[in-house]
Amino acid sequence: MNAHLKLMSGLILSLSAAQTFAAVPTIKQQLEKEGFSFVKQIEAPAQMTEWAGHMQQNPATVFISNAQKYYIIGDLHNAKGDNLTVDALNKHVKQSVLDDVWKSLGKSAYIQDGNVNAPRIVYVFSDPNCPYCHMFWEKARPYVKSGKVQLRHIQVAVIRPESRGQAATLLAAANPAKVFEEFNATKGKQKIKEMKPIPANIAQKIESNEEMMTKYGFYATPAMIWKNSKGQMETASGVPKDLKGIFQ
Repeated sequence: MNAHLKLMSGLILSLSAAQTFAAVPTIKQQLEKEGFSFVKQIEAPAQMTEWAGHMQQNPATVFISNAQKYYIIGDLHNAKGDNLTVDALNKHVKQSVLDDVWKSLGKSAYIQDGNVNAPRIVYVFSDPNCPYCHMFWEKARPYVKSGKVQLRHIQVAVIRPESRGQAATLLAAANPAKVFEEFNATKGKQKIKEMKPIPANIAQKIESNEEMMTKYGFYATPAMIWKNSKGQMETASGVPKDLKGIFQ
């Protein structure tokens, strides 16, 4: 092999090795693929890099060795037993998690109620057989009709066996908002026909709604989530006596 061929061969091998090395993901990249959201890099012990973030909206800190050999997910305590990461999570991650929760709610399978441009958005977990949901819907009418409030009814099936098929009928309707309004106007007395069988895509939407409801700590309907005038997220269950706290 002449000198030119040797040089070309060496360059090709070097380039191939560099590409192979670059293709190996770092620990941070691997964790990101697994769903960890890195929010803020914070002070870490020697030879490590620490990040505050969250996995599926659960706040956590990650320690990654600078040598890219190890990582630890958990809290850091000093010799006195003080938790050194909790403040960082509250400072850097809490709002990020809440923002992510709000985005998740926006992707849920809900029925629009009111002007889509209304400034106050209230997400409501509701079951077709929930009498308190009908009551909440009725009490909310003046606020919705004012154009200042919009409700987004996230359909779940947690009360009766027939709730699942009825929720499916609502979500699959050609005009869900119209059917939902007519149904609630009768206070639920005019029952909705159960959809049987339920298409897989509709069933998945209802199951996802129920998982979200449980994840956010709600076990009964109606359950509401909204942002107040300061942009802070608030929640409530049942039918509050004073709705002004939700709608104004």
